[in-house]
Amino acid sequence: MKKMLATAVAIGLIGMTGQAVAITDNEANASLPFSFTNPGARAMGMGGAFLGLSDDASAAYTNPAGLTQLVSPEIALEIRSVDTNTRWLDGGNVQYNPFNSSGLNYSSQNDDTTSLRSFSFVYPGERMSFAVYRYEIVNYETDFQSAGATWTTGDDSGQFGDIFAYDVNGNLEIEVYGAAMGFKVNDQFSLGLGINYYYLDISATTDRFFPNGDPGVREASLNGDGGWGFNLGARWAATDWMSVGLSWRYAPDLNYDSLLTAPYAPGESFLTETDMNVPDVFGIGFSFRPSDAWIINFDVNRVFYSQITDDLNSAFESDQVTELDPLKLKDGTEIHLGTEYTFATKYPFSIRVGAWHDPAHEMVYRGTPAPTDFNTTLLPPVNAATFSAGRGSQTHYTFGAGMAFSNFQIDLGADFSDTSDMLSLSGVYRF
Repeated sequence: MKKMLATAVAIGLIGMTGQAVAITDNEANASLPFSFTNPGARAMGMGGAFLGLSDDASAAYTNPAGLTQLVSPEIALEIRSVDTNTRWLDGGNVQYNPFNSSGLNYSSQNDDTTSLRSFSFVYPGERMSFAVYRYEIVNYETDFQSAGATWTTGDDSGQFGDIFAYDVNGNLEIEVYGAAMGFKVNDQFSLGLGINYYYLDISATTDRFFPNGDPGVREASLNGDGGWGFNLGARWAATDWMSVGLSWRYAPDLNYDSLLTAPYAPGESFLTETDMNVPDVFGIGFSFRPSDAWIINFDVNRVFYSQITDDLNSAFESDQVTELDPLKLKDGTEIHLGTEYTFATKYPFSIRVGAWHDPAHEMVYRGTPAPTDFNTTLLPPVNAATFSAGRGSQTHYTFGAGMAFSNFQIDLGADFSDTSDMLSLSGVYRF
């Protein structure tokens, strides 16, 4: 068994060594919690819909064309707490031929992070406004142990075996640092440009174990680096009661190292440069104002999730097409809808509600694995079983409130779904 695993690793690495490859089929990558929602508790309370409005300092990242609406310098800060429900394969039995995963078991846990999610500073001018900002696309930590699974061939051969148990310890953070400008073409139309530096901080290990409990192969992800991207934005105030916003965020490929080691092969290790492709996002948003107190926002975002797995690779699968293509992600469309109503009291008070559709973007095996053999031994459908814990698309429900003072505004936001819960506290100071 050890010889078979070591040889499988070597076969995979022959194709990987000496070239940069994309994200791998590591168990830790089954559910990467990317978030492309707009920054700020105010936007969160309105279902994340803010492209067409973009009327505060968070526009620096959301839609830089909206910066031209500001008349005084602003600083915006957001603290966000994210509770992610991580789910994984944890025991049971899978039948290989014909494939039947109904006997598999799954476990889950809640992974919490709290951080300064976003910061922006805007200095407006008569026709041109400038901003600097920081935003976290993802901040995720997890640590879980899987019992693996067993498998049977489902035919008359009587073969059966184990899908190895594994431990995952992961830490993933992607930050964006940027500078933006908005330019007012005329009183109705503005353009925006942002230049971004993306930084990947990754430290993750996946340890696999033989059925007798001996350590097998460790796969580590480390040494993330940075890359440049940009934002383009436009905003058109079509009427006094309707505005339209456009945004395109181009993100780079971020390199990190993938390291394989095994205790039964002392002194041997395999290191290759790997890419994490951050998806591009294109969005269009509409903001309607039925009255001075009431705003309705509607956004549609196209997220190019397929870029994450365009060049998906493996250190273990000898068939890099048949076993990996079913894992590749498809592009998805987010739909955001939210509203805000402001009460004209001494200190104006706003309430917000919204909802949005989050398309499926977990790595889930789609299809039936083809029978494969190695040295005449039928190999288990590892990817088909390991990547079977996905839960599909999600509907998020959001709520929020805020209060404005003479030069300060404070907002609260909440976002709830089956896979994650988010709480946000943000403030805007104008001077």
